[in-house]
Amino acid sequence: MHRPHAFATTMTPWLAIGAVLALTAFVYWPGLAGGFVYDDASFIVGNDAVHVTTDDLRSWAAAAFSFPGGSHQGRWLGMLSFAANHYFGGLDPYGYKLANLAIHLLNGLFVFLALRALFALHRECAGSGAIHRRFDPALAAAAIAGLWLLLPINLTGVLYVSQRLESLSSTFVFLGLWWYLRARLAQWRGKGGIRSLWLSLALCTGVGVLVKESAVLLPLYAACSEWVLPRLRNANGKRSRAVTALHAAVFALPLLVGLAWLGSWLFGPAAYAHSYDTWHRLLTETRVLIQYVAWTLVPSLDTLTLYHDDIRVSRGLLDPASTLASVACLLALAGAAVFQRARRPLFALGILWFFCGHALTATVIPLLLAFEHRNYFPSLGLLLAGASLVVLEGPLAKPAMRVATAVAIGCFYAFTTWMRAHEWSDPMRLVASDASKRPDSPLAQYDWATRQIKAGIATGQPALERRGLQMLDAHRGLRGAGISYEQTLISVTTDLHGSVDPDWYASIIRKLLAAPPSFQDAKALQNLNACVAARTCAPDATFLDRAYAAAMGHPHPSAVLLYVHSQYAAFLANDNAQAERDLRQAIALSPIDPALRSALATILVRSGNRVAAERELRELRRVNHFGIMNPTIAEVEAMLAERGGAK
Repeated sequence: MHRPHAFATTMTPWLAIGAVLALTAFVYWPGLAGGFVYDDASFIVGNDAVHVTTDDLRSWAAAAFSFPGGSHQGRWLGMLSFAANHYFGGLDPYGYKLANLAIHLLNGLFVFLALRALFALHRECAGSGAIHRRFDPALAAAAIAGLWLLLPINLTGVLYVSQRLESLSSTFVFLGLWWYLRARLAQWRGKGGIRSLWLSLALCTGVGVLVKESAVLLPLYAACSEWVLPRLRNANGKRSRAVTALHAAVFALPLLVGLAWLGSWLFGPAAYAHSYDTWHRLLTETRVLIQYVAWTLVPSLDTLTLYHDDIRVSRGLLDPASTLASVACLLALAGAAVFQRARRPLFALGILWFFCGHALTATVIPLLLAFEHRNYFPSLGLLLAGASLVVLEGPLAKPAMRVATAVAIGCFYAFTTWMRAHEWSDPMRLVASDASKRPDSPLAQYDWATRQIKAGIATGQPALERRGLQMLDAHRGLRGAGISYEQTLISVTTDLHGSVDPDWYASIIRKLLAAPPSFQDAKALQNLNACVAARTCAPDATFLDRAYAAAMGHPHPSAVLLYVHSQYAAFLANDNAQAERDLRQAIALSPIDPALRSALATILVRSGNRVAAERELRELRRVNHFGIMNPTIAEVEAMLAERGGAK
């Protein structure tokens, strides 16, 4: 007699999450027509190794190890996924974005399952008090997962192709969290052992970090859940030695080792290639985190963009004054999470998840200051905390009002994301929109200007080219604008046989003297190497000498800059000894990058140092996993044979 009602109760959450999955696909569909952006150029479009077209194992292995820069020990699965996209669809961005959307939908399903397990564990740990019967765990999980799927701030984790690394690594985080919470619930009920807890964290973290390092935070998320709900206890109230040992092994000990490793280099002068240091970054990130909260919960189409490099660096607590206010707000949030742990554990857990989700990207590691995709997991914490204050542990008790609230917020998020997807559906529309929203962003303005230049060249419209060049010239003085502005102005103008402004060269020198060169600056210098080699764009013979003197004058140059300088030294300045010193220093900074050893072997052959060249050749053979270095080794061997060196 009651079975139909029970069936409906069971199926309603599944129908709800199914409907939201379909709505999410509809909302994102326009954006699948868009193009590649920013890091997609180096990760995919310009990365020949991922352009796999055969079943040859060596090609797939080369793709797996092809993350740009050679300094990341991992990300192999993510790079393989890009290679798989190319294997089946070439460089059509549609297939890559469609795969990202499928990953996002799968993640939404895992979020639903993880939250449902979390709420069930919450109810078990709290007992049978009336407050814990105020919401249906499965329906609440479906509602929050649905809102998370539609969040506008998560769009870059889907339509920004290279951020598949973030969303795919999160797949294993969500899976591991669901697995852990289910296993912990079973153990609490006396129906499971400790093995599943170990497997959930070890396996999912281990696989996740092969996509991106952010998956290493899974044990931290599980530890937060443990601290807030079971609190390392069994159902009888006694401390669980097995669970305590688990978290000590997978969280506490690795944390101490990681902090020791960071401390060995992070606060030294070599840590940053920026105009700010660790302390300035920490101060700035307090303001960034507050902005993340606003962008997540109350998103505005005018503030959500691909680039956020126009954020002013905090030089002190009152410079700008919003820094002190941000510090106070974050301390208040953290304090509220601690003091509300007993009364509102779900609120506390949501805040902790938000903070822990930014433990890598908003602290001391010298990354760019802000990107929206960094909130892919932390945004779930904010939604959980907000739902707790309003519904789960808050005053809104009437079911009709809860449904109306969730639907209204969901519609707002869906509409905003749909509007963003339309912006992303056309590359020119996207860069124009971002440039309009971010007038002080060097990256946004550079992207918009260069898109117009390329479009003008491709379509034979000189007026479009000139407008792009005028924009570059007008915005090259923006705070944080690198030398790519001047380098592009010089290269394009000389290609068009136009008149080059001498101040463009002077501006390059000024910028390189003012701050350590960024990765983009090093690439611009590499382009200038080619330009000068072609004898088309240097005002005098000493320009590059002065440019590199300025760039290399800062302490602790990066491996990329050292490599670029080595190419200048060897092929333009005819100084093989300096090129060798540069490359050996670069290898010391990035010892796992085979491209640096290949370049060093080439320089040694050119300089006639056969013994050292053969030594580097042996090292290349040693790191030649799966034969990925075969073409390079063959090239060096041929050079040695031509010059009389033994193989």
